[in-house]
Amino acid sequence: MKVLGTSETQKLSDISDDITDGTRVKRAYVQYGVRIINVGDFKDGQVYLESLKTISKNGLKDKDYIFENDVLITAVGKSGQVIRVTPNLEYAVISSDIIRVRLKQPSAAMGLVAYLNSKPGQFAVEAIKSGLLNRISIKDIRDLEVPKYYSELTKDTLGVSKDKLEINRLYEGCLKIFNQYIIQNEDLFKIPNLTYVTSIELDSDRLDPKHYTYAQAELYKMIHRDSNNVHWKSLGDLIEIKKAIRPSMDESQEVDYINISNVEANTSIINSHEKDLFKNLSSRIRYVLEENELITAKSGSATGTEKHVSAVIKGKYAGMMASDAFYNIKPLDIEPFYLLFLLKQPIILKQIDAGSTGLYFKTINKKEFESIRIPRLRQIEEERIGSLMKKYVESHGEE
Repeated sequence: MKVLGTSETQKLSDISDDITDGTRVKRAYVQYGVRIINVGDFKDGQVYLESLKTISKNGLKDKDYIFENDVLITAVGKSGQVIRVTPNLEYAVISSDIIRVRLKQPSAAMGLVAYLNSKPGQFAVEAIKSGLLNRISIKDIRDLEVPKYYSELTKDTLGVSKDKLEINRLYEGCLKIFNQYIIQNEDLFKIPNLTYVTSIELDSDRLDPKHYTYAQAELYKMIHRDSNNVHWKSLGDLIEIKKAIRPSMDESQEVDYINISNVEANTSIINSHEKDLFKNLSSRIRYVLEENELITAKSGSATGTEKHVSAVIKGKYAGMMASDAFYNIKPLDIEPFYLLFLLKQPIILKQIDAGSTGLYFKTINKKEFESIRIPRLRQIEEERIGSLMKKYVESHGEE
């Protein structure tokens, strides 16, 4: 196998002393004990110390503890996230959903992480995922091919520029503020396999089990419980959803318009647009977009997933038209870029997913969308997040 051009490769097991998963002791959290890292603690290339919980050291083995320059890889769910253990994480343990790689040459860990987080590295990791949970096995990690010169790699040699790192820090800044108020950990999104529902509780419009099991999740309980610093509001109270009506215009007029495919999910930028005669588009083009409005997907296979697309309308895109596969939103009592940030967060995406119908091509109707619960922070914090998010999007530019 060849990667990175003509570079020779080797199996990860050839350069490792040990590759194993984490502890399988029962996770009963205690106030004082050993810190445990779960998959949900991985965010943007690092582990957030503030979200770590602790477990009793009873039953832990020497192999369960991690040390500086160990390489950690998430193995389920949002699998394929890779970090290097830094000194502030030493002597923590990891859950069984995380794979630990201990290199024969620990000082080379930084280079290995740089490769695994690069485009070719992530492509290689993506290829070994399997099943609905995107599971990665220990065997697959042991057999994973990496460049022989991996120890010499850096983020810069793999095409991640300093400018790109600075842009990413803007988004990390948003998360840092937000995580002071809401911790989006793995336990928050666990959905029970079954629940008991009385006939009175059944909604004839929602006979899918997902709708009812979601109501028993910790996320559902959290979004219906205010705290001193977080107040939850229905999205419909903060925005206006424009009506999807057929514009009145000449059938032969050429129209600039935006489809779902024109919005980049990761960066939330509109990276292109389409052109056609209105007579060819009239069945699906519904909105005339205005400055500082948002568009967000209401249907499609990615609805409510990490690939869910949303964007704020700015510059030349104001005045263009958009497909009815979007909701076109006017923010009334919420900062547009703070709302855009929220539309990228698991606490909102999981609500969109729960409210959607359809197995492969999912749709969330207006009533369900307006009922999504939005966390309101102090105004100054929402404005700080909105300002950083605006800079993040603008830094990526447009076509």
